[in-house]
Amino acid sequence: MSETLSLPGTVKAERRCPYDPPEAHRRLRDKGELGKLELPGGLVMWFLTKHDDIRAMLADSRFSGARVPFPAMNPEIPAGFFFSMDPPDHTRYRRTLTAEFSVRGARELTGRIERLADRHLDAMEAAGTSADLVAAYASPVPAMVISEILGVPYTYHQKFDHEVRTLRETGGDDQAVGAMATAWWDEMRGFVRAKRAEPGDDMISRLLHDEVEGGALTDEEVVGIAMTIIFAGHEPVENLIGLGMLALFQDGEQLTRLRENPDLIDSAVEEFLRYFPVNNFGTVRTATEDAVINGHPIAKGEIVAGLVSTANRDPERFADPDRLVLDRSHTSHLAFGHGVHQCLGQQLARVELKVLLQRLLVRFPALRLAVAPEEIRYRENTSFYGVHELPVTWAAE
Repeated sequence: MSETLSLPGTVKAERRCPYDPPEAHRRLRDKGELGKLELPGGLVMWFLTKHDDIRAMLADSRFSGARVPFPAMNPEIPAGFFFSMDPPDHTRYRRTLTAEFSVRGARELTGRIERLADRHLDAMEAAGTSADLVAAYASPVPAMVISEILGVPYTYHQKFDHEVRTLRETGGDDQAVGAMATAWWDEMRGFVRAKRAEPGDDMISRLLHDEVEGGALTDEEVVGIAMTIIFAGHEPVENLIGLGMLALFQDGEQLTRLRENPDLIDSAVEEFLRYFPVNNFGTVRTATEDAVINGHPIAKGEIVAGLVSTANRDPERFADPDRLVLDRSHTSHLAFGHGVHQCLGQQLARVELKVLLQRLLVRFPALRLAVAPEEIRYRENTSFYGVHELPVTWAAE
């Protein structure tokens, strides 16, 4: 049996509360069924909702991470855009970037992230006693971190981010998407050419001039790598900060515990990653051979989406899964995926979340929500679920 679903991220989803996965996805998981969506051109997409099913699929080489062949998408994968590649191409690029995103590398960035966080907190404090936490802090700091790592101006990232959000929220057509993507790529090519001529202390320069596995990278490969990192680099952190703080504002006991017990921060970060459904769409793969998942046949060429937000609330994996427990002893959430495509930047994301939460709570011990919770607007029709804005205040009551 299967239930027909709409494409996640395209319509407003029914949720029991804003921090839960969509109800349709939960029902599928609880019934142990796969969801189904028939796409234009006869393609079929299946939805997996259970933790073990998704983990098994992501570890199975018969399910390709290469770009899903939606009819509206150009099937040609840009050079260096390793997110949409399989081994051995994916392996080559990933190994090239391992040192940049290692645990050690992420920890070495801690001081830089702290300085950026403090600079934005200073600006918030100087401007008065209230702010939009998303626009003033949760969005710009992770974006600036990625910009500094790559060695591109923050203004480029800022423009890119604004145009992406505008396009998503206004439902831009394929032609508009294509024109905008071409402009982004061309501008990044200009940055790469400049780094080729005059390298700096940044990732793009190192990729262009250092020895890498398999031979020197071309400019176009470096452009593709940089664009991959920008696409995936900061929105999850931004949305986890927004949703996480909103939830804590509504649970004073949990908020006080985190403020008064700094040692909770590591487990709290993992719980944020597990609990909040920021991945609106899921992790998508294409079957390269006939396969079976949870007793259900998947034909060669069919598309499978692992709905990670539902898997991370699977009661067969997590005790009391729908409760936010900051000191939860975790087994293995799937927020960063699994297998060869597991998120390359996961250590950086953990460090960013830890620093941004710690600095915020220390700087503004009286921080609280400035509007009624029902006034918060949520990002439904985007790849990443979160809040559009989060008005806060630290004024004396």
